[in-house]
Amino acid sequence: MSVRLPDLGLKVKIVVALSVAVLAILAAFVSYEMERFRIERMSELRATAQNLANLYSGAVASSVWEFDKDNTRSQLEALKVVEGFQRAVIWETNGPEFVAVSSRIADGPHVEGKAKILVNGKEIAWIMVRLSRNVVVTAEKRHLEQILYTVAALAVALLTSLFAALHFLTRPLDRMTNLMQRFATGQLGGQIPFVARNDEVGRMAQALAVFRDHAIERRNAELALHRRSEELTALNKDLLKARDAAESANRIKSEFLASMSHEIRTPMNGIVGMVHVLMSTPLQQDQREKLSTLASAASTLLSILNDILDISKIEAGRLELDVAPFLPRRMLDDMMALWRPSALNKGLTFKSQVDPDIPAVMIGDANRIGQIVANYLGNAIKFTESGSVAVYLSGQPKGDGSYRLRVSVTDSGIGIASDTIPRLFQKFSQADNSTTRKFGGTGLGLAICRELAQLMGGEVGVDSTPGKGSTFWVAVDCGMADSTVLPLPEAGSRSRLLALPGERRLRLLVVEDNQVNQVVICSMLRSAGHECDIAKDGRDAITAVQKHAYDGVLMDIQMPVIDGVEATQRIRKLDEKYLRLPIIALTANAMAGDEEHYLGLGMNDYVPKPIDPDRLTLALRRSIATDAAPIRRADLRMAEEPGAEDDEDLKQLLGSL
Repeated sequence: MSVRLPDLGLKVKIVVALSVAVLAILAAFVSYEMERFRIERMSELRATAQNLANLYSGAVASSVWEFDKDNTRSQLEALKVVEGFQRAVIWETNGPEFVAVSSRIADGPHVEGKAKILVNGKEIAWIMVRLSRNVVVTAEKRHLEQILYTVAALAVALLTSLFAALHFLTRPLDRMTNLMQRFATGQLGGQIPFVARNDEVGRMAQALAVFRDHAIERRNAELALHRRSEELTALNKDLLKARDAAESANRIKSEFLASMSHEIRTPMNGIVGMVHVLMSTPLQQDQREKLSTLASAASTLLSILNDILDISKIEAGRLELDVAPFLPRRMLDDMMALWRPSALNKGLTFKSQVDPDIPAVMIGDANRIGQIVANYLGNAIKFTESGSVAVYLSGQPKGDGSYRLRVSVTDSGIGIASDTIPRLFQKFSQADNSTTRKFGGTGLGLAICRELAQLMGGEVGVDSTPGKGSTFWVAVDCGMADSTVLPLPEAGSRSRLLALPGERRLRLLVVEDNQVNQVVICSMLRSAGHECDIAKDGRDAITAVQKHAYDGVLMDIQMPVIDGVEATQRIRKLDEKYLRLPIIALTANAMAGDEEHYLGLGMNDYVPKPIDPDRLTLALRRSIATDAAPIRRADLRMAEEPGAEDDEDLKQLLGSL
């Protein structure tokens, strides 16, 4: 049979390609089969080792109990007849090795089985049986030989059949190939041979004809697509510009909030602290009233700042819930006690009602629920000139084992028009501009309530009639807790740490460049009996920690010469003992992510300014000592006979103002 050279070349190429494919498939099969075989044999070997350990744990129990080592060893000698046996050992419980038996193949890869030796239900020893993995290796070799013989025969048969079949397919392929090459270059005219044939070649020719028709259609479509692509490219450029502009605006907003937070919180810390200091000194009545007005204004400003930061954290997805057991009735009582003086000062009737079926203990974030209720109560008292404010606590169990807790606040105030209700829970929105002018506020409180409720899987709403009052409500999903569960989180939590007793006095280094904040922070610490030294920047702090032994360092962040972050990193590199020195970030940077950022830079804790006494106490106890003396708000006053150091600091500060 005559064979042309070009046909022979094509056959060789196809045979080689198919051969590689067949061999690859067979190789994959061999690899899979060997891995499956190995896993099965290893499982059997491990099971054998464990079964032997279980079997002999009972067999030698009496000998071990009687402390008969010879009898025990003779029983273990029987294991040497087990294929692959390496070693068997018995240990006394919490004691030394009792008996060990080894074979000639005591070393090498192995599997182990362990079991307890019990007498009358009491553990007296452990037994370990070790079998060599060489048993599996030998079995793998035998299995591999069998598979290779089978695969080789199958490969030869397949390749021979393929080579014979190729001869009848290659002759018409030349013309088909030349025609397809023409089509590939865009020459779609001409006759297609073999279209009339009814075999596979004819069907290939018919498919090629369809391909040519589709190619003509595709070429026309590509021209239209190219034009559309140019239009989309131009549109994408416009969209990218819009996206970059939006991202830039969002970045500028975040940078602005971070800058304003720091710039406002730094003087706010001094204002709030100095008000506490001055109010504790002998004052005339009009002076005390003016200071009370100043304290109220500072509290309002801080509340506005906190609202803005809460919105920022929510938008950044960095606000986390503190889910723990809590008492819903106690939560409501705390809110009532907090707002009762404000209601009574306006002559309002202030009451609450609790559904008797409310569970005693629930699981949820009581602080965030209380924040929503506090916002409702503040608004109700603010917008009610006469009448009453009432709080209702109710709920109902859900089918999934949770409880739908509902709190509603009803007042007899000015009410809200129906067309303004949809805007109430939006950011920076109030009923109308006159509300802002008369009562003040940023319009963030209700927006935060909505976001918090959604984080807890709940919702908020309002029912109101102008001139007759309003009812604001929140419903959140809480977990059900056993009534015996105490509503106290784990020992390291905020509530638990603040509740712990403690009188330990600490020696602390306060690193702060602002003179007002130096006096405020030291007044807080000294009110609890703690000693404190002052460093005006990071460089002085590095020198001070090397001269004196401090229990901890309160580190401001933004300072001249060396800032708090760099000072912390340099202190950590001084010596191994400084790696354990507690350093607490005391900063006006309070944006979303700031706490995580400073903790990641090597600081132990974080307290934002203005400084909350509970937050500072929590940081001291969490980072330095759980029995540290707490800083109580009632103690934030100067002593009747202030020490020379406190008195000199205050005189120097007041003289510079």
